[in-house]
Amino acid sequence: MENLKIIERLESEVAALKQQLFVDREGAKAQILAAENVQKDLRREITKLKKEICELRQDNRKLSQQVEDSIDRMRKAGVI
Repeated sequence: MENLKIIERLESEVAALKQQLFVDREGAKAQILAAENVQKDLRREITKLKKEICELRQDNRKLSQQVEDSIDRMRKAGVI
C-alpha cells in the first residue's frame, strides 16, 4: 500500500517535471525565434550601413578630386 502511494507521488512529480520541461522548452523556442529575428534585422542594418559607407567613400573620392582640380586651376591662374 505504501509503495503504491510512493509510486503515485513519483508519477505525479514526473508528470509535473514533464510539464515544466515542455513550458521551458517552448519558452526557449520563443526566445530563439526572437533572437533570430533581431539577428536578421541587425544583418539588414549592417548591409545598409556597409552600402552607405561605400557610397560615402566614393563621394569623398569625387570631392577630393574636385578640390584638387580646383586648386590646380587656381595655381595655373596664379591665384595661389
